[in-house]
Amino acid sequence: MGRESEGGAIRAVIDRASTGHGSVVMLWDGPGVGKSRLAMEMAEYALHLGFRCSVGRCYERDEPVPYVPFAEIIESNLAQAASQDDYRRRMGDNAAELAQIAPSLRRIFPDLPKPLELPPAQQRRYLFQSVSETLARSAQTLSQLYILEDLHWADESTLALLIHLANRVGQLPVVIIGTYRDGYSDTNPALVRTLEELIRIGVRPHKLGGLSKNAVAQMLQGLSEREAPESLVSLIFEESQGYPFFVEEVYRHLTEEGKVFDAAGQFRTDLKIDEIEVPENVRLIIGRRLQRLDENEKRALAAAAVIGRSFSFRLLTAVNQMDVDELFGVIEKAQGMGIVVPSSEGPKRPFTFSHELVRQTLLAGISAPRRERLHAAVADAIERLNPDAVKERAGEISDHLLKPGSFADEQKLVRWLTLAGRSALEAAAFREARRNFQSALSHQGALDPRQRAELLASLATAERGLDLWDTVVANLREALEIYIGLDDREMIARSFTDLTDAFNWAGRFQEAIETAQRGLAYLQADVSAERARLAAALGRAYGAAGDYKPAQEALQEALNIASQLSDANLMADVLSTRSATNYAFLRLREAAADGFRSEQLAGSEASPWQRNLQLRILYLTLLFLERVEEALRIADELEPLARKIGDSYSFALCISTRAWTEFGKAPDLTKLETTLRQLKSGQKALYMFLDFSEIDQTFVDFFRGDWAAALSQAHADCRAELRSSTEGFEEGTLFRLMAYAGDHDGAVEFLHQKRMLLPITGQPNTRGSWWMLAAVIEGLVMIGEQSQAAQFYPLVRELVGTETVVLWSIRRFTQTIAGLAAAAAHQWEAAEDHFRTAMQQAEAFPDHLEQTEIRRFHAMMLIDRAAKGDHEKAQTLLNEALQSYESIGMPRHLEMTQALLARCR
Repeated sequence: MGRESEGGAIRAVIDRASTGHGSVVMLWDGPGVGKSRLAMEMAEYALHLGFRCSVGRCYERDEPVPYVPFAEIIESNLAQAASQDDYRRRMGDNAAELAQIAPSLRRIFPDLPKPLELPPAQQRRYLFQSVSETLARSAQTLSQLYILEDLHWADESTLALLIHLANRVGQLPVVIIGTYRDGYSDTNPALVRTLEELIRIGVRPHKLGGLSKNAVAQMLQGLSEREAPESLVSLIFEESQGYPFFVEEVYRHLTEEGKVFDAAGQFRTDLKIDEIEVPENVRLIIGRRLQRLDENEKRALAAAAVIGRSFSFRLLTAVNQMDVDELFGVIEKAQGMGIVVPSSEGPKRPFTFSHELVRQTLLAGISAPRRERLHAAVADAIERLNPDAVKERAGEISDHLLKPGSFADEQKLVRWLTLAGRSALEAAAFREARRNFQSALSHQGALDPRQRAELLASLATAERGLDLWDTVVANLREALEIYIGLDDREMIARSFTDLTDAFNWAGRFQEAIETAQRGLAYLQADVSAERARLAAALGRAYGAAGDYKPAQEALQEALNIASQLSDANLMADVLSTRSATNYAFLRLREAAADGFRSEQLAGSEASPWQRNLQLRILYLTLLFLERVEEALRIADELEPLARKIGDSYSFALCISTRAWTEFGKAPDLTKLETTLRQLKSGQKALYMFLDFSEIDQTFVDFFRGDWAAALSQAHADCRAELRSSTEGFEEGTLFRLMAYAGDHDGAVEFLHQKRMLLPITGQPNTRGSWWMLAAVIEGLVMIGEQSQAAQFYPLVRELVGTETVVLWSIRRFTQTIAGLAAAAAHQWEAAEDHFRTAMQQAEAFPDHLEQTEIRRFHAMMLIDRAAKGDHEKAQTLLNEALQSYESIGMPRHLEMTQALLARCR
């Protein structure tokens, strides 16, 4: 009653969802306002329209269990399924991931495969993608409505999954209704962030507020089945502030006290406020109602309150000394009083308290020592009654074990916190896992050194998923020192590898190198898989730091060990690493050979992440070699795999390169920018500390003629402190933009400062230095510094000798750059050959913009050479370039070309 406006708005959302346009609805205000009741009424409406409706709740816990409401929804859907086989089919390929959220599925379906082994960040994205795929598949046959209750108690992982789904339900027949209380957002930062994100995507939370006085009168009429007198309506309205739960509680209290009806069963006409003495606090009202229970009944319900908002009779029996028949009587009496109601959570938890305030009032009525003892008893009972489901109940058990005070068993608590943390890790709930592991580590007296080292390593894994690299390193260091003290060689080797990789991911390459070297020295001449992995990690570190020779030596050692061990998977991993290292130095033939061999050795046994890395390096290598058709075939496999496992870089790479390839075939800046903007609005696609969404936008701005925006972004990119094999890219990009903008002195000074980043002749050079060389030569030509550009011609010939056809990140052909350098050196025939070859390659690719740029650069050479007929030929080239720049929409390039034409006349 009194919710016509809110109900109408939500019904309209449900109606739209039934046509395939889903949404999220958020309801909030204080306790007792009727959020849950309104949500359930909307579920009834949705049921009549043919929706499947499921409810999941969050609970107040010191260590929240990840994804609890979604686990309850999954279990509810299983209970509603036509058969277990039918539900198994509906889970499809996502069954293993759903079991990470609802571990009980593994007991019911013991044949479920193990979840994919992925790095932490990708593990969460893959899990979320699996949930959204399952939801989409379910919604194809039946519209879905999910109710997520009490989100003010939600863990960070639950809220992150909610945001993921909120961004995807717009094109599905799905409605998600969330409820949360006012006042909790200040103590739950994750909820604050979630609400901000929901508002950003257009979800405006509905504040319900108390009912009007007329609505309270209607509610009292429904409760009493007759029209209530004005005096009673006014009294209850003032006392309850129109909150429906409080209205009902005050009415029940007054009725039970015999102060509403006379002996004939009619409303008393002499009702007075001072006579009723209604308590000001509703909790006191609940307390007064509970006084109708005797001490044994209160004690039994208090034990139920300790169990939680919902509870099973079986568990309550296990923690209560009362006779079973007597306990049945207590539950029946509580149901008759409206204190306990049937639960929607199924047979495992058939009862629930009518409101959290009822449960809290019961808890307040028992002493702290008794409450502590009950928590310990509940933990024991859950473990005893669920021997086959202890893992899935670990969070619940540890939550109870955190509260027994003097009744606590520290070693037992540590065991359950560890198990809860590992379960959270498996579910990619990294914040919750971190809290559990930190809590376990705080009980130092219950830990032996090995347990502490294992917990530290697990904590580091959780922190990797949160990108907390400083603490990852600190915890792995401590774990390593413990294993050294224990002289556990296998764990020492593994810890050195983990620590080396952590330094690599953090961009601390010198520390990674020193760590790996220390580990290899410790292992001496061991021939083991762990030594091979550590040597490969050293190779990765050297390669990322730009040291080619030591990287190859370390990788060769790893390959030798893998060969001695006849370990094909290990060999495939090392070859994949060497392929990536060779690509980083534009040793493309070697990179392609290692990549294809790694792919062949790993075969179907390659993990999705390993397969993703193999495909990514092969894809990039083939693009640089202009083997476009092969590259695009690889992208057909890489793109869906990257999307599935959550590798944002590989996914963005495929979308970006496809967009630029299409742009090359039919230049359309608006279409290109629209595609790239979609990537920019998602998660950043970082690789070796470059954000390619920003790089793409810089080039679009440059082509559009917004050179100020392009320069601003390039300046920002150059402030990055982390360096890798990509170093030189940002500097070269900024130099080229400064040159085009006409900042001669600034560009020359900047190049003087950054010159050490350019390639060194006769040595292996990183792709970042080659990128910088190409951009610097073009920039020098644009500011009239041909003599400096000419000095780089021998280096450009080395670049061409790598067989690199296209420097993809700057979308420039190496033959084009060679033509510019040769022209600057007045090696006219060589320049003509380079431009001719570049044009043939650009036509074969095809890349119409590069063809246009080649015409402009070739014309510049002809104007400088000024031989007979050169100016006429230059005019032809420039007129063709003008038409192309105009059709693409490149006004600044149009101006440059017109200025060159003027020089020809």
